[in-house]
Amino acid sequence: MHGSQAKQGALSDATPRDYARGIDLLRIGRTPLHFFVVSVIFFAVGVAALPLVVPSIVQFFYQPLPLALTHTFTLGWITAAVIGVMYRYVPALTRHAVPYPRLALLQVMLYAIGVSGIVAHFTIGLWPGVWLAAIVIIASILIFAMNMFPCLWPHVGDGVAETGMFISLCFLILAASLGFTLAFDKNYDFLGGDVLTNLASHVHFAAVGWVTLTICAVSYRMLPAFLLPRVTLPPRAIWQIYALAIAVLGLGFTLLFGLAGATFWALAIVASLAFYVLIIAKLVRSRRMPIDWTTRHALAGVGWLAVAAILGVTLSVVGGQSDLGNRLAGAYGFAGLLGFVSNFIIGMSYKLFPGFVARARSGMRWPAVTNAELSDSRPQPFVFASFNGGLALEAAGLLAGWLPIAEAGGIAIACGGLAYAATTLWTLSFAYRSAVPEAARTALRILPE
Repeated sequence: MHGSQAKQGALSDATPRDYARGIDLLRIGRTPLHFFVVSVIFFAVGVAALPLVVPSIVQFFYQPLPLALTHTFTLGWITAAVIGVMYRYVPALTRHAVPYPRLALLQVMLYAIGVSGIVAHFTIGLWPGVWLAAIVIIASILIFAMNMFPCLWPHVGDGVAETGMFISLCFLILAASLGFTLAFDKNYDFLGGDVLTNLASHVHFAAVGWVTLTICAVSYRMLPAFLLPRVTLPPRAIWQIYALAIAVLGLGFTLLFGLAGATFWALAIVASLAFYVLIIAKLVRSRRMPIDWTTRHALAGVGWLAVAAILGVTLSVVGGQSDLGNRLAGAYGFAGLLGFVSNFIIGMSYKLFPGFVARARSGMRWPAVTNAELSDSRPQPFVFASFNGGLALEAAGLLAGWLPIAEAGGIAIACGGLAYAATTLWTLSFAYRSAVPEAARTALRILPE
């Protein structure tokens, strides 16, 4: 893609042929923003509740409050953000219109209702409410699949991002279905096997198969755009996607059916992710752009990925039933979900969200604003330091079983996370109001094209 095609293709939602089909491009342009708002609100709720839930996590991770908090982050924050990015990114990347744009709006509503139901019913320990809410989420995910699969399927095997997102979406459906089954089993007791290994299977299908695989796939395309490296992405990167998918399937079904070999598959996942880190490191070393807060969060995420990998392999050997296993599981969850995944989402949002908002305003024919005017960079150093410093304290406190350190970490995470949520919701709000930011109200302002 060159010249004017590159300008139109980077963030456009569809080809000119899509206009003839009557696709409402503005609707698709706003759908990702709805998911981002849902995502950031759940993130704010999660980090605010974290200091209150830390004592329960230290005691035992498989309790109502830790489960509610976990799903606040995994479904409310992480999955909603990833869905939003894919709604914007996949049509532009594949040059294929989203088939059912009106259903995408229904999906947003169903998803917000379903996640709220799951979190609320986990909090009060009411399992029928959990699996009924899971049905709503599965319906929302199936609508998402109906919109994404036709775009991605023709490119499977050709593009690393397209292939990775197609496979990860299959894992999302698998993880959601297994999650519903586990909740349903709480009332009807029809599943065999150990509760914690069944839960671990669901966790790895969701956290590694869906989220981590998506991040690997998307970062192979987005990081080069942000870093402008002097080297190109190696063609063998797609084999890292295949290897990770096979290893996650191996580990998930090994845990689910109580088979031997969990440590082998855990090591296979680590090897695949190590290959990913090497590829990303090569791109970073050859960058032509300076290190900014987006890149810092991405690098911090890679560091936390290494920590999560070590903890995950150790947990596969120790098991989650012992006191040590409980401490490892808690630290593993924080390192993976908040350290690795959340750092990537926070960093990428600094680049992506202002551009998405500016484009939505253009579709509404509201006064134009620049990405810089929609961004407030002042809290970014504090967010980085407080969030990652808090994570270090949290992981150390959980591993040592020392509640005061873990609580201090939870407070630091909450401070950084709430600062991020406030500034991000401020940015997103300009997609829903015609007013312009204060930075745009100056006579010396250079108008954007």
